Parts: sequence; C-alpha cells; structure tokens
Amino acid sequence: MKTFPELKREQAAEAAEYKKIAAAVTEDKLKPHKKILGVLLTGSTARGDARRGLHGFMIDLTVVVEKLQDINLDEILGKDCEPYIPYHCVQSAGGHYLAVELFTMEKLWDIRRQAESVIFAKNESIILYDRRGELKEWKDKAFIITEQDKKERALSHYFRMEYLVGDYRYEKWAYRQAWLQLTQICNEACECYCNLLYCINDFFIPRKDWLTYLTHDMKIKHPKHNVIIEEIYTAAPTEANVVRRAARLRELRDWMKEYCKDKGWL
Repeated sequence: MKTFPELKREQAAEAAEYKKIAAAVTEDKLKPHKKILGVLLTGSTARGDARRGLHGFMIDLTVVVEKLQDINLDEILGKDCEPYIPYHCVQSAGGHYLAVELFTMEKLWDIRRQAESVIFAKNESIILYDRRGELKEWKDKAFIITEQDKKERALSHYFRMEYLVGDYRYEKWAYRQAWLQLTQICNEACECYCNLLYCINDFFIPRKDWLTYLTHDMKIKHPKHNVIIEEIYTAAPTEANVVRRAARLRELRDWMKEYCKDKGWL
C-alpha cells in the first residue's frame, strides 16, 4: 500500500499545477468582486495528493462571503454543469473542473460546531485570498485542540467502543446467528478505534472514505495496528470470522482503555 507521504511526493508536481490554476481563477474571477472576503483551496489539491483519474479531476474551492446572497456564482463563474454535485461546478479555461462551495465568515468561525469531517476539510485548507486578513486569524485560532478537547473527544469514542464490543451486545446477536449484523457492529467498533486515534494524535476526523488509510502513518496506535485493521476489514461475514474479528476488536478496546487510563482520563 502506498503511504500518504509517498503519494504526496509522487503527486507533488501535478498538485502544484492544480494550485496554479486555482490561484489564477481566484485572481481573475473572484478577487475583483468586493463582496468576496476570501478564497480557500481545499480537498486533495490543498492536501498535496491530487491526481487526475479516469473520470477527470475537480479542484475544490471555498468562496467566503458575509451573506450567501451577496454573490451569484452563475454570473461570476458560469452555469453549474453538475447539478447533482452539492457544489457549483464549472470548467476552467484549461479544461479542468472546479467545485466551488459558498461559506459565510460566520459559519467559518462556527466551524467547531460542524461535523468532524467538515472541520477536517477546512483545517487542511490553504488561503488563496484574504481581503481583510480575517481568514488568517481564523486559521490561527479555530483549530486549536486543547487537552480537554482531546480527552472529551477520545472518551466519547472509547465509551462507544465499550458498548459495541461488550459481551451483552455480542451474545444478543450471536444467539440470533446474525453474523452479518455482527459484522456491521464490528465495522462500527473499528471506526471507534480509528476515531480515537485521530483524537489522540491531534487530528480532526475525516470522512469515512479516508478513515483507516491515514491511521497507518500515525505515531500513536496499537502496536499491531496494520495487521489487526487488515484482518478486521477483509473477513467475510461468517460465524468463524465474526468470532475472530470480535476477539481482535477486544484487543483494540483493551489498548484504548489502557491508553485512556494512562492519560488519567478514566
């Protein structure tokens, strides 16, 4: 498996080209509009692992305004060409596509009340334009993780893990021979473990389509992390596999408990 640092090195030149396109669109199309307070580059281009796939590529931008009705993206960028995507999608002069999201400054300052995946996405953003300097202040202040934050977030996932892998929950579904349901519970339990890893490694939690991948490069994790994660997610929903997965998840649960106890959280 290619690690995330390897991907960034591999895609550095391509990501740099997409950043230039985003900067040019910002300068030519967005910056002239006085109601636009700033522009953020988000997604894989900001992360540095952008690559053009079989179905093309979209550069993700967030346009920041005081009020959503302050600007009309149809007038500034052209008509939305992908109505089933929840952003304003247009094709740039170079043939690449842009996915543009409108965000108010108020909502940005309220980012910590948003879903963790939204916080993660905005935290990794790059400022392309900042009319009043407020975006820099926001980036400096909005994503600070205190020890209390870390404790509360980590414990919420640990307690959910305890609930999911406890003997009562397992016996209830094993009695019904509901191995598919137990497999789903095992999947959620593994997500709890991964979520805790993000918390204790000072990250926000990304969307689920990134969840396990980024954990492999984390400093703090179970000593057998890679082996256990692979075993959990490649097992078919049979009784024997569920029994084995449940045992592995209890290993992860016990490691989570010991970590929380060592930190004085339990």
